[in-house]
Amino acid sequence: MSSSSAARTNLTSNCVRIHRDEIMGEGTFRTAYAGTYIGGNRNNQEAICKCFKGQYRGLESDFFQSDFNVADRAIQYAEDWNDICASDETILITRGDVHTIGRTKYLVEPLIRNFTKFTSNNGWISDEEGWRGEAMEAFTHYTYHRSGGNLIVCDLQGRYKYNRFNKSKSRFELTDIAVCSRRCTYGPTDLGEKGIDSFFNSHVCNQFCGVDGHWQRPKRTRQWFPQSSSTSMMRSSQAHLLNLNNRSTFTPGYAGILEEDSDCDY
Repeated sequence: MSSSSAARTNLTSNCVRIHRDEIMGEGTFRTAYAGTYIGGNRNNQEAICKCFKGQYRGLESDFFQSDFNVADRAIQYAEDWNDICASDETILITRGDVHTIGRTKYLVEPLIRNFTKFTSNNGWISDEEGWRGEAMEAFTHYTYHRSGGNLIVCDLQGRYKYNRFNKSKSRFELTDIAVCSRRCTYGPTDLGEKGIDSFFNSHVCNQFCGVDGHWQRPKRTRQWFPQSSSTSMMRSSQAHLLNLNNRSTFTPGYAGILEEDSDCDY
């Protein structure tokens, strides 16, 4: 469990009751069930419990590990972002835990309601979220600059939690994010250099970009993937196509791309 101030975790709650009769969302590979924490700091709070469908159970170990690696990396950059942004623009990244109940493994996280998709990992960016969407775009740009151009944190989704009593305590709460990196080391949602390129092909710098100085960005970019609000995943056997030295582009229905709708429509 991460102790970072930018992490949104299960805290000390290590037991959950899963409501198998209440499906919160369903994607191609996973089903998300409602849950309730039992004991600990989150006692009686709502949880979301995600498990792989039977035919995809073989993906569990690798996917859960890459999910944790992505969350841990994103948390590091969220910490840095929170040091430079306004107090009501801070970001918390959800970092759950795996619970094994019977023979099924569940990724258990605090529930997010009023769920919004800000960006995907294939270059898609929502144009309906106003300044909140601009802040999320800028965070992705910031991670590119902060990493020396080696990666971006993307596929940003969750909610903006507004505190009407104390605006300075308002914040973004994100989950199921992705990392696109030059070395393709962050699992099936890591679309490599072409994922980075596709984001910047869509991103127009805004009021939140460069708040602490000039932020670097690629000079020439292009869109390599079909734009979709769904999360795109590449088969590991196709990873070599994600290097910019390879000129292959990807079309809808390309055999190497798997699409996962958000499995958390809450």
